[in-house]
Amino acid sequence: MKFDILTLFPDIIYSYSAESILKRGQKAGLIKIAAHNFRDYTKDKQRHVDDKPYGGGAGMVLQVQPIYDCLKKINAKKGKSKTKILIMDPAGKKFDQRMAEKFSKLDRLVLVCGRYEGFDERIYKLADEKISAGDYVLSGGELPALTIVEAVARLIPGVLGNDESLLEETHGGKSKIMREYPQFTRPENFLGSKVPKVLLSGNHKKIAEWRKKHSK
Repeated sequence: MKFDILTLFPDIIYSYSAESILKRGQKAGLIKIAAHNFRDYTKDKQRHVDDKPYGGGAGMVLQVQPIYDCLKKINAKKGKSKTKILIMDPAGKKFDQRMAEKFSKLDRLVLVCGRYEGFDERIYKLADEKISAGDYVLSGGELPALTIVEAVARLIPGVLGNDESLLEETHGGKSKIMREYPQFTRPENFLGSKVPKVLLSGNHKKIAEWRKKHSK
């Protein structure tokens, strides 16, 4: 699966995606992550990608032209089969595990990260959906984009290494929202806090029952 991320700070994307699961997924050829600096597509001599809003107001607004030309260059177009163009926007649909599962069936995900006071409204016409990472405001869309990339990538067969681990995770199991059962490791007794005896019993049936009981 291909992830294309439009951003003014590509180093943020490459730094994070060069570690852990995303690194292994790319090395195995299961995913590809590319960051595109849309500042490279501005026609402004000073390489500005933002301007004052018409009608007045505080802050600067991202211009439509650099983002349009960047999307055109990478051949990303709204409405394409097996591809989604997403705008990172706090007013968008809230991202969740069900959405991650839906996106993992695609061949390509294009994520557009904003900065400053937001986007020229015409930029939204270039995308399939507006997506929010939660009810809060960040300085840019890079962290939400990386959150989506990781959540989706780990659902692609082979990326995690052991696909069975997906079945027991907090939001795993075919979109069922459940809390993973408590887990323990050595030492058996830490400052008076002990591992439940059933987990030390070796009785797999009772252990399975205990885990089921303590999951929601």
